[in-house]
Amino acid sequence: MAEALYFMPDISGFSKFVNDTEIEHSIHIIAELLELLLDNNMLELQLVEIEGDALFMFTTKIPTYKELMQHTKTMLEEFHKHTKEYDFKRICSCGSCKTTIDLNLKFLVHYGELTMIKVKNIIKPYGMEVIQIHRLLKNQVPVQEYVLFTESLSALYQDNMIESWTKNTEMYDSRNLNYYYKVLDNIKLEVQATAEREVDKNEDFTVPNAVINKTFNANIEKIYRYLSELKYRHIWDKEVMKVEFDENEVNRVGTEHNCVLKLGTLKFKTISRPSKDSLIYGETTESIIFLKNFYYLVNLHTQDLNTTEVSLSLYLEYTFLGSFIKQSILKQITKIWRKKLESLHQVTQSEIFP
Repeated sequence: MAEALYFMPDISGFSKFVNDTEIEHSIHIIAELLELLLDNNMLELQLVEIEGDALFMFTTKIPTYKELMQHTKTMLEEFHKHTKEYDFKRICSCGSCKTTIDLNLKFLVHYGELTMIKVKNIIKPYGMEVIQIHRLLKNQVPVQEYVLFTESLSALYQDNMIESWTKNTEMYDSRNLNYYYKVLDNIKLEVQATAEREVDKNEDFTVPNAVINKTFNANIEKIYRYLSELKYRHIWDKEVMKVEFDENEVNRVGTEHNCVLKLGTLKFKTISRPSKDSLIYGETTESIIFLKNFYYLVNLHTQDLNTTEVSLSLYLEYTFLGSFIKQSILKQITKIWRKKLESLHQVTQSEIFP
């Protein structure tokens, strides 16, 4: 009978959300993180299936203790690098996006016999070994991030497990189940400390070429959602026929998309800047004729529940030829954006969100 190492990284930490945006974004974020774990599969474990926020994997090539621990460390480090970077670059303030930085990752590892089951063309591990590792997902380990070895795996690596491991026993199906766990909380702290020491890479915003102010009779969150959710762009931006973007990712700083117009396509990248009392969204492009670069920032500030002050700042960097007609260019772009804001205002006043 073949032996296998069973491996389960499990993500936890999302709160329960109620609105569609939070549910949709949480699905995208979890999918990104699961893909990241698979990209850092150093031991080339075989994926059996995705189980909610967890991956169920196995291998018959049993690694050394050092290889296994390095595998979990690498996954955990890359996981927290991603969540920290996401927190720096996120533009959405929904519950899912705000709490991504709080997500945790734990690892469950088991060693035992490998029995396979075949149902039509699907073949995967089956039996008591699979049941055992899944039951341990609901353990009583008192920390958020750890690696857990079942008793059979600890016996395999007993000469290496000389410190920092805690033994625990729990009752499952009227019998005791022993396991050992090692706390990994320090890795998250180290990754976040390193990230916070890096130089701030936000855009260097100068004095705008034009500012348009307008009062919207609409809720700030609703306005921001229409602005930042690319799938709604065509509803209020009448010059855009469609927007090409990755529908499986949440829009954030650095996200690229194409606005398809009647006379061509403009490639944009999402930008923003920090603010304690406003919601800010912007984009930049180098695709406009006579301009080296164009970017805009929309600053939203709440007056009351259904009144929002909107301030649009336009930034233009002209080419050599563009500098000769810059007043005309600025006038035209300002006119276009006044129409866009008016259309956005009308759309956000509707009671039903698409």
